[in-house]
Amino acid sequence: MLILILIIGFILGWLSSTYVNNRRLKEFRSYASYEGFRYHALDMLNPTEEQKEKILPVIEGFSETNQELKLRYRKEFSQMMRKYREELTPLLTDEQLRCIEKEKRRNSPSNMRRRGPGHGGRHRGGSGPAPSR
Repeated sequence: MLILILIIGFILGWLSSTYVNNRRLKEFRSYASYEGFRYHALDMLNPTEEQKEKILPVIEGFSETNQELKLRYRKEFSQMMRKYREELTPLLTDEQLRCIEKEKRRNSPSNMRRRGPGHGGRHRGGSGPAPSR
C-alpha cells in the first residue's frame, strides 16, 4: 500500500511540475511578441492614467526594437546555418547527408507548427556517434 501511495505521489508531483513549467514557459514566450511585451510591461507597472500617457510611447518603442531584434536574429541565424551546411556537406557521407535532410524536414517551420510549442529537437552533448533511431 505504501508503494502505491509513493507512486501516486510521484506521478502527481511530476504532472504538477510539468504544468507549472509549461505555464511559465508560455508566459516567457509571450514577451517575444509586440503585444505581449506591451501587455506584460503595463501589467507589471500598473501605471496611473497620467503615467500611462508618458510610459506607453517608451514601451511601444522598446516593443518595436524587441521585434526588430528578434527578426534580425532569425535572419542572421538562418544565414549562419546555411553557410554551416555549405561547408559541412562536402565532408559528409551519403548516410550522414540523409540524416541532415531528415533533421531539416523534422525541424521545418511547417512541421514545428504541427507539433506545437515545447517539442524541440533532441539535445546531446559529447562527441560520440549519434544514437541509433
